[in-house]
Formats: sequence, C-alpha cells, structure tokens
Amino acid sequence: MIAQVLGGIGIFLIGMILMTDGLKSLGGDALRRALTRFTGGTVQSIISGFAVTSLVQASSATILATIGFVSAGLITFTQAIAIVFGANLGTTTIGWLVSLLGFKFHVELVAMPMAGIGALMMLLARGRKASAGMVIAGFGLLFIGIATLQSGMKHLTDNVDITTFPDAGWYGRVVLIAVGILMTILMQSSTAALVTTLAALYTGNLTLAQAAALVIGQSIGKTSTAVIATIGASVQARRAALVHIIFNCVTGFVVYFLFAPFLNTTTWLCSLAGIHDPSVALSGFFTLYNLFGIVLLSPFISHIGALIERYIPERGSALTRNLDDSVTKVAPVAVETARRTVIGIAALVMGSLRRLVLAEVTYRDIADDIEGAQTALAETGRFLGKVSSESASAEVHHQHISVLHAIDHLERLTDACKEIEEVRTVAHIEELRAIALEKLDQLDDVVKWLQGRSFEPPVRIVEAMSRSIAGIRQTQRVEVLELTARGGIDPNLAMGKLEAMRWLDRLVYHIWRAVYHLGDRLQEQVQLPRDRR
Repeated sequence: MIAQVLGGIGIFLIGMILMTDGLKSLGGDALRRALTRFTGGTVQSIISGFAVTSLVQASSATILATIGFVSAGLITFTQAIAIVFGANLGTTTIGWLVSLLGFKFHVELVAMPMAGIGALMMLLARGRKASAGMVIAGFGLLFIGIATLQSGMKHLTDNVDITTFPDAGWYGRVVLIAVGILMTILMQSSTAALVTTLAALYTGNLTLAQAAALVIGQSIGKTSTAVIATIGASVQARRAALVHIIFNCVTGFVVYFLFAPFLNTTTWLCSLAGIHDPSVALSGFFTLYNLFGIVLLSPFISHIGALIERYIPERGSALTRNLDDSVTKVAPVAVETARRTVIGIAALVMGSLRRLVLAEVTYRDIADDIEGAQTALAETGRFLGKVSSESASAEVHHQHISVLHAIDHLERLTDACKEIEEVRTVAHIEELRAIALEKLDQLDDVVKWLQGRSFEPPVRIVEAMSRSIAGIRQTQRVEVLELTARGGIDPNLAMGKLEAMRWLDRLVYHIWRAVYHLGDRLQEQVQLPRDRR
C-alpha cells in the first residue's frame, strides 16, 4: 500500500523529468525568442511567464532563462519579476491536466504503449526525434504514475480514518500547511506533492478544505529550492529566488486569513460551471490562489524590484557580473549573455587602445583597464566552457563559435597593447604616427557601436581600415628594405620600423575580426588568405 503510493510518486516524477527535458530540448531557442518577444509591460510579461512554464512544465527553467535575460540586458528586472509571477501561475496547469484527464479516463491503457514507443525513439532516434521520444515516454510514465498513485490511495482509504486528520480551522490549517511544506521539501517537487494531494482527495482520504490547506503549504514549500539555490549563486539568481519567495510566502500568508472566502468562491464558481468533482475544484483553488497573488502584488512590482536591488546590490567586476553559472545549461541565453559581456570588454579595450596609439595617454594610465579586460576575457572563456550548444539550433551554435572567436582576437589585442616598444615607435616616427592618426581615428565608430550609440556594426569600415594598413605595410616593407640596402637608413631603425608596422597591422586586423564576430552572427565567414586568419 505505502510502497504503491511511493512507487506512483516515483514513476510520476520520472515522467515529469523526461517530459520537461524533452519539451525544453524541442522548444529550445523558439521558447527563448517567444519569452523575449512577448515580454513588454507587466501583463505581457506575466502572460509570457505563464505560457512558457505551461509549455515546458518547469517554472525553474523559466526562471533560469529569465535570470539570463536580465544578465544579458534583454529584459529589465521589473519585467523579470512579472515573468516569475506568471511562471508560478503556469505551474497550475498540471493540476488541471491530472484532475480532468488522469482520474477520469483509463489513460494508463494508452500510457503503456506511449512509454514503450517513446523509449524506443529515445534509444534509436537522434536530435529532435529523440527529444520527441522523451516527451512521449515522459507523458506515458506520468499517467502510469498517477494510476499507480490512485490505486495506492484507494487501498489507503480502507486503513486510514479521515477524522483523525486536522480540520481546516485556524489551528488545523497551520498544521496542514506545515505538512504541505514538508511534503514539498521531502519530494523536492511541488508538482508531485500536488498530484499526491489530488489523488488523496479524489479517493476520499482528504476533504477539499484539508487539501486546499495542504496546497498552500506546498506553494510555500517550493521556495525551499529557491533558498538552497541562493547559496553561492550570482546576484541575478539570488534576486530571482527572492522574488519567488516573496510571491509565494506573501500570497500564502494572506490566503491563510482569507481561507474561507477563497474556498467558498472556488466551490461557487465550480457549481456555476456544473463541476462537482473535488479534485477539479482543488485545481481551481490552486489557480485562483496564484491569480490572487498576481493581482495582489503586481501593483507593487517596481517597489519590490527596488527593495530587492537595495537588499542584494551588484558586486564584483562590472565587466563580468552578468556571467551567471546557473544559466550555462540554457545555451541560447548563456551565449547571448557572453556575447554582450564581450562587447562591454571590447568597448573598454578599444577605447583605451585608441588613446594609447594616438599618444593621448601612456600605457601606465591604461594598464589597470587592460589587465581587467584580460581577466574578464578569461572569465568569459571559462563561462562559455561550461556551455554546450551542439544540441541547440544552428544559429545558437554559430553564435557560440563567433563569441569564442571574438574572445581570441581580443586576447591577442590586449597582449599587443603591452608591447610598449612598438607603441613608442609608432608614436615617435612621424610617418607611422600619421598613418595611425588617419586610420585609427575611425575607431570612434567602433566604440560608438560597442557602447550602443549606433545600431549597425561598422564591420566594413574596420575591414577597409585593416586591408588598407596591410597594403601600406607590404609597400613600406619593400621601400624600407631597399633604402636600408642603399645605406639610407640605419638597419636597427629599419627593423624597428618594420616591426612597428607589423604590430599596427596586427592591431587593426584583430579589431576587425573582433567586431566582425561580435556583430555579424549569421553571415558567411570571409575567406581569408591562410596567413591572415
């Protein structure tokens, strides 16, 4: 009996995990685009959070993606709060699925073949078909688990006296809420706790009032995962977790005191719809509970955001503070976050480089900026090392590679900034200084784009600049060597001049390639000569 209940919960959880992972893999970048495209005002953001969570059946996945979007600057923290609110509402859809289908029809007759077919697809297929197999197998196991759980609960009815349970009065409600919290902590899944409660209610082991009190506890209990996740997490992750905690705890506290009106409203609405099944009524209660929380807290979203930002301020380097390890599992979000981080680093490097080459500052003046940029590039590379985009869309994979290319070119650029002898040579030889002044003055366009002050990446400008300097270097090489052979220039000075020209050529080339890879994500790669790649 107890073993059957535990087995049912276990099978249900395995089904949920498979179905969720499959849906996330199938949706992938499309869900990311949907979440950002339809996120605008508070209402739109709530709907986005609700829709995505309903589709993937995992509020944690929605919240993880949201953390990444905030870090990448795709959405504001205020919008993120509304998305988290909507994600909580999205978790109620599984209750409707179970209460309307799981207990009403003998879906286990179809679920068994679904689990088998899905497992075969997972083993034999690849790519999206394997992901579809995960969804099918997970869906089948989910309903097999519900049927097993329901059967176990029916046997439990013969051995458990419902009158020994606490009633839903003021004191009994506290006890039931505490039990609900404990159920979620032990199962590490509020969905599994909800389904167990639905099964107990459907088989008569609980009254609607008792089940409703348990649901309040389960909603509060799911914040335990958020509390654990904040340990050692990034600023954005801790902020999102705190939003999750505030929403569920405040809503649970208020509904505790408004319990009777809430329950009466639920049963009244169900009776109007001709629904008398208590398990469906509990799903209605759970949805009404989350809707109430949204209505209650939405007017205060900006105040909640300001309070959380004050309580959890930004720390660490301004260049890399958005690199949150918790989103490395969401490849599209992680790659875009890294790209924007690298753009910020590039803006710092190229602004400093321009001032250095034009002799506006000495290397000592920008040394801290260059060292900070190198550290930030290494940190971004470490972050991307945890990201796997192979199973994501071709666009995401391409962008991942492009960001890695950009990091490589910027690392070479920062190394070049430390070659002080070449910097001095360019600054003191009038001919080289004139070339640098003429060509590198166009870095203004690059810096403007990197700082977000212009929309179109100046790829063609820096490409033309790089090719021009490469042509000048080749021409000057012949001239300088010929002049040296005639005795018209000291050989040491000639070699220094040629080395400085090669340095200037390398500098502009790495600028071009960094801008190209950061700005042109989907263009075909330019076919370069072997020595220029």
